[in-house]
Amino acid sequence: MLGAAALACVSASLAQQYVYTNDNIASANSATVLSVDTTGSLKVLQTYSTGGMGSGGGSDYGSQPIAAARTSANWCLFVSNARSSSIAAFRINLNNGQLTKVSGSPFSDGASGEQMSGISLAVGESKLLFAANPESDSISVMKISSDCGLSLVGTVSLSYAPVALKVTPNGSYLIASYLGPVDSFSINYKAGTITELGPFPSKGAPAGIDIRCDSAMVFFGDANATTEVEVFAIHSDGQLSEVSNFTHPSGSNSNNVLLSANQSKLYVSNNQSNQITVLSAGKSGELTFDSITTLHKPGEYALGLATNKAGNLLLVSEVNDPESIGVLAATGKTLIEVPDSPFGVVNNDKGFGGLVFVPTYSCP
Repeated sequence: MLGAAALACVSASLAQQYVYTNDNIASANSATVLSVDTTGSLKVLQTYSTGGMGSGGGSDYGSQPIAAARTSANWCLFVSNARSSSIAAFRINLNNGQLTKVSGSPFSDGASGEQMSGISLAVGESKLLFAANPESDSISVMKISSDCGLSLVGTVSLSYAPVALKVTPNGSYLIASYLGPVDSFSINYKAGTITELGPFPSKGAPAGIDIRCDSAMVFFGDANATTEVEVFAIHSDGQLSEVSNFTHPSGSNSNNVLLSANQSKLYVSNNQSNQITVLSAGKSGELTFDSITTLHKPGEYALGLATNKAGNLLLVSEVNDPESIGVLAATGKTLIEVPDSPFGVVNNDKGFGGLVFVPTYSCP
């Protein structure tokens, strides 16, 4: 009865949305669009060439190689081509989910050579796109035009290889993880520049990132043998300081994290054990264990997480061939995987894919 009630809740609150993937195919990369029905089931609609090469199985577990933005005129989709050091740009038609390639796409992200650990992307106020270049220890900054085109502003050199990026909900700071220290950057939207404020020490190996809606707390999923999440306060000047280091023996590896819509739960993808851990998140950053869910018919790894606009569906990218997406009803302290999940996408030779909902979930 609990499962039926959870799935009924999904049906009642789902509006039409689409899921887009970075298929991360090494030879010729692609992006795929899927529809979502009222039960949470996914259906492949169409696959589009990105005009570049993905990194295949070389991506870091915490890499998020796809992002969406909403300009004054369009919804935009950006898909990174790690082996080509480029970003494919598309305009999204929300009436049918179809993509239109932007003139000039794919765009160079300012780095050279192959970024075999993947190029993570983050969007700031739908004005700037940030790209992590792990092989060249840098972050590129690109301006987003109203028609979804990209223009490189500059590249910032770092002392570490960036794994994941995320902009604070208030748009003020860019947060980065390095599988060691963590970092923050102040953002100047007019100039299209970022200024490094760290790095800041951590206790483990932070990878995936999520940030509380009040922009006061950031959660890092650690690459660890079990489950480890580090929580940092974001101060008014953008400085970071660690307030909590949560560990739990459940699950194996914890590279990706995602806060629930009401901010009370933190979902953690246990990459190597193909499970999702649910934690309760307190106001001061404290975390407590709630439950762990083993995925149906799991692939080799459970990777990035995404939620729909209503916040009642949780999606997880799974490494398999074909590439797969697990769909779970997100209610309370437990997760319930919907019937027929996981859903196949395309054959991608077990590349490390990424995914995003459009329209995206946004903080109130």
